[in-house]
Amino acid sequence: MKRSTQIQRAFCAVPCWLAPILLMPSAASAQTYTEFDPAVLEARGIDPATARFFGVEPRFTAGRNRVALEVNGTALGSVMVRFDGDGQLCLASRLLNQASIAVPSGLPENADNGRCVHVDEHLPGVQVRLDPGLQRVMLLVPTGLLLEPKSVARAWQSGGSAGLFNYDALVVSDSSRGQSTQYRNLGTESGFNAADWVVRSRQNYTSFADTERFDVLYTQASRTWEAYAAQVQVGQLNMRSSLFAGEPFTGIQILPDSALAGAVPEDAGSGSVVEGHAPSPARIEVRQSGVVVYSTVVPGGPFALRNLPLLSRHLDLEVTVVAESGERHAFVVPAASLRAPTLPAKPGYGLAAGKVRRMRNDDREAPTFWAASKDWLLGSATGFSAGIMGAGGYRSAGWELQQALGLGAVVRVQQLNSVIVDSGSGRVMQAALGVPLGYGLSASINMSRRSAGFRTLAQMGQGVREELEQQGERQWGAAINYSSRDWGAFSGFWSTHAGQGSTQHSRMGATWSQTFSRANLSLSVQRESSGSAMGGRGDSAYLTVSLPLGNKRRLSTFTRHDEQRGLRTGVRYAEQLSDTMDYNVGMERTPDGQTDFNARLSALPRYTSVDLGYSRNSVGSSRYDAGLRGGLVLHEAGVTLSPYPVRETFALVKAGDDAGIQLSTPQGPVWTDGAGRAVASSLSAWRTNRVEIDTRSLPRNVDVLNGYQEVEAGRGAVPRLDFPVDTVRRLMLQVRTPDGLPVPKGASVQDGQGNYLTSVVDAGLVYLIDAPVLVRLWIDAGSSQACQVEVDAPASSDTDKLYATVDAVCQSAEGQ
Repeated sequence: MKRSTQIQRAFCAVPCWLAPILLMPSAASAQTYTEFDPAVLEARGIDPATARFFGVEPRFTAGRNRVALEVNGTALGSVMVRFDGDGQLCLASRLLNQASIAVPSGLPENADNGRCVHVDEHLPGVQVRLDPGLQRVMLLVPTGLLLEPKSVARAWQSGGSAGLFNYDALVVSDSSRGQSTQYRNLGTESGFNAADWVVRSRQNYTSFADTERFDVLYTQASRTWEAYAAQVQVGQLNMRSSLFAGEPFTGIQILPDSALAGAVPEDAGSGSVVEGHAPSPARIEVRQSGVVVYSTVVPGGPFALRNLPLLSRHLDLEVTVVAESGERHAFVVPAASLRAPTLPAKPGYGLAAGKVRRMRNDDREAPTFWAASKDWLLGSATGFSAGIMGAGGYRSAGWELQQALGLGAVVRVQQLNSVIVDSGSGRVMQAALGVPLGYGLSASINMSRRSAGFRTLAQMGQGVREELEQQGERQWGAAINYSSRDWGAFSGFWSTHAGQGSTQHSRMGATWSQTFSRANLSLSVQRESSGSAMGGRGDSAYLTVSLPLGNKRRLSTFTRHDEQRGLRTGVRYAEQLSDTMDYNVGMERTPDGQTDFNARLSALPRYTSVDLGYSRNSVGSSRYDAGLRGGLVLHEAGVTLSPYPVRETFALVKAGDDAGIQLSTPQGPVWTDGAGRAVASSLSAWRTNRVEIDTRSLPRNVDVLNGYQEVEAGRGAVPRLDFPVDTVRRLMLQVRTPDGLPVPKGASVQDGQGNYLTSVVDAGLVYLIDAPVLVRLWIDAGSSQACQVEVDAPASSDTDKLYATVDAVCQSAEGQ
């Protein structure tokens, strides 16, 4: 197969344009065969002897191959199958069971031994389509041979083991008037995967102004049982329930695996968005239950943080913006806005039991509890959930209704009640509506009302903290989005919440952007109002005009205004230096005529991710920040670094032994290390994932046999992907006769055994894709005298050159 592939590639470099006028199909064989017209070939200067080498279509190599299996257009995962010497599929009952096809009697369990049984022998009417280039086998099967749908099972890859460590470090240093402060945040995650178990421990360390805090957010193990589409978690957990708040607890939890059930994966933070305005380059901290779950640095102006690593969608987000001047302001993103109303993919249930886990400096009693919930699908348009929770002196029960209203609109209504013995009772009501209005317009609204007596399980105990009394009693929110080619893109939001003391906090904002010719215009406005000491910033507006300066450079001018800093104007230049590095620099004019400066560099130096920033204002204050994030995987062959955090399901990739080979993965580009290894750091469980080699990054003397692979892995699996590569010696021979004339174009080139290798592609030029050390060739131009070439190939091939050039003389074959 390897030689056949190389022959066809070499031949098709020039003469394949002749195919439409030369080919005549033949049905003499079950295998597709093509006959060439010898007269036309000879008239075109091509040796007719080459025809037999191109009469057979590309085929699989004989023996066992792992392929992607499709039946009637439905992907069924990857399977190991056998092909015979002609590249034809060999049947086995194991393969048919995988394909959900009725197995005829007498078929062997596997095709590894004995005679190859072809499809037409046992399954008349079944068509086999082979695609060796994509390692794919497609079966077209009469419906009468298919088993019932309940018998269909996907062949998800499972198993594999490896350890991992993720890091996300941020250091911010501020200097002003001879004084300096430093903020440090380090988020880490360690663990391992083994036998489809996922073990993780997540920690967060924060240091600022002589105050340090270290929190273990959780240590847990989880595994999905595919037969029940259920995930089991044990350890330090956060409750994941459609009804109850994300209580931190130590115990056990059983819940549906939403991705396996066919829904979008329910990561706690997936789909979450935090929007706001930064008055200058600022540090953003996001907290839940008083614990920092995310920290980053953003430039001045509008920002949007998406898909945050949250503890729960049922807890409000406390967002703090710390400007370079030290000025701080905070706002709350209501929990009701973190969940979009959607119907469940399929019915499921949730069970949890354990003991409430208190964070540091919280000495309240930690009760033991249990909880259960169930989801139902009442027809195709209605979902209903109900649940109950119990603990010593505490009871809670609730329900949720999700209803599709037609035309894509979905409404969600939820009520949750709590009763504390000797303390009273309360309830919380939530409702949300999402409506696609057509023509690129959609809208959503949400509300939540919490009575004074309602408590979550985590809020039980003596000495309830004062901040609990400040939680929103009433929350309202709305959002609208619009997009069209003529009017651009528009989005707006509004939220308000009031605490027990009737203090009301409100935020509203809108963003519009449109492209005119090559220029982009965007406008963002926001209003905040609050009665707290760290209240809102009032009104702010941000106008930007951006112009491209070529494909990778952009110049932006902006004007912004807020009540604290007045009107400011500035300019920003951004350039993408490569696929892995970009930077921007900006200057800003203050109302008093002074100039502030800032710059930022983002880089992906193959094995980690780096962000560097610097800013200096007109009064001499300066700020430096540095961020470093990534991961590493420990496996049987050593340690492999990743520029991205390693998630629950990931793959180890091997591509030869060279460093710097680039691969495209679902998370982004990665590069092999000195051992030829890389990490595909995040695979979507129970989905098809693609990993592909960027052939432009290969050394010039390396060929990849198949640079594209698909993998379908179950949650917690660590598949190994191997891309076989070959080191080749490419030669361009300048062949002349003893008289000094180039051998004629189109002459066939054969080895010593008469096997066709290639054709003379131009006057005297012979290209060999993988030459041996001693090259012996026969060149035959049909009616011309055959001659022989014998040369010694260069001992080594330059990895920076596509081929080596050698002059050769074709000696007459007379007398040989």
